[in-house]
Amino acid sequence: MKKYRMCMIPAYPLENVQILKDRVILPYVCYRQFGESLTLITKPAGDYPYLTYLPGANLVFLPAEEAHMEAAIRYVAAHYNEIDLLFLFSSRGSYADLARTYKSLRPDGIIYLKLDANIDWANALPLSHKPFANFLRDCDIISCEARRLQAFLYKKWRRPVEYIPNGVYLPLYPEAADVRYEEKENMILTVGRLGTAQKNTLLLLYAYALAFVELKTPWDLVLIGSTTPEFQADHEEFCRKFPSIAPHVHVTGIIEDKQTLYQYYRKAKIFALPSRLEGGSPNVFSEAAVFGCTVITTGVDAADDMTDCGRVGRICADAEDIEGFSKELLALCRDSDYLARNFHDMRAYIRECFDYERLAGRLRLLIDLQALKNNARMEQDYEAVYN
Repeated sequence: MKKYRMCMIPAYPLENVQILKDRVILPYVCYRQFGESLTLITKPAGDYPYLTYLPGANLVFLPAEEAHMEAAIRYVAAHYNEIDLLFLFSSRGSYADLARTYKSLRPDGIIYLKLDANIDWANALPLSHKPFANFLRDCDIISCEARRLQAFLYKKWRRPVEYIPNGVYLPLYPEAADVRYEEKENMILTVGRLGTAQKNTLLLLYAYALAFVELKTPWDLVLIGSTTPEFQADHEEFCRKFPSIAPHVHVTGIIEDKQTLYQYYRKAKIFALPSRLEGGSPNVFSEAAVFGCTVITTGVDAADDMTDCGRVGRICADAEDIEGFSKELLALCRDSDYLARNFHDMRAYIRECFDYERLAGRLRLLIDLQALKNNARMEQDYEAVYN
């Protein structure tokens, strides 16, 4: 079977935290399954300790003094013959010249675009803008992370868009292999950029407060991630308003050590996602699910995918409905039988539908088919010119 020389170029410089997210993990799993090499191209943005989790991946730095995309285009122009499969991440017009450069030099090469988009973002894409429309045509395979978005794009773009959700690469989670429900505590967990408009953390904070007063047994709320100054002020105000609840709310800040973070996933029974929107399915969902956390989410595009339409989780569609989110959260906290049963159901669901090794296997079929199409097209063009 053919092995591909793979290259991943982000739309902007990679940071260390992104090394273990979908934009890098999916290309890495493809490399492990059917790649000859994997090169990650970026301007330097600090240190990259997470790269040690991905043996074999080669990180190449672009010149720091040049604009990221301009330097990336020059790299492709110089190394196109070493790139059989080019991974791009996010539907950004800044990729247009890079994709055209690669395709003009490697018409047999394959461009795979992972959209990382939600419906609002996709609906605003400038399809009438010729350079952007040409960029989409240059992409041989396009995928999105939510079935709801896939259906929307098929109607709007009239071209195939594959469904490849953000998943979990199980070899990175050996700690999840022996997790037991009996180890878990009455803990609600969220992980993200706390206080941003997108992550909508205040919804969770006040929904938790409403549920807390109805619970016979206290539950703790753990909030992990960077915090905006506004959220720090909001949290301080919350603590003044609810002094009896405040000791049960733990704001940890960023946890970069993965083993420490995984201990929270091991302990939490519930993972909460109060976001107003997400670019596809969030990476933290897959991490929580592999540890058997039951998810409660707002109605983001991937809500049905994350919960299997409500079977292995709960959805409160309105991201502004504090009372509605609180009722769903309270019902989960009270239903110990469901949480215990769903611990096993969620882990089985994530392995069946979100295992990156399975997803990469399906993607390989698409890539191999596209390689055959590209080669056949080149042969036809050759015959048209010389016959």
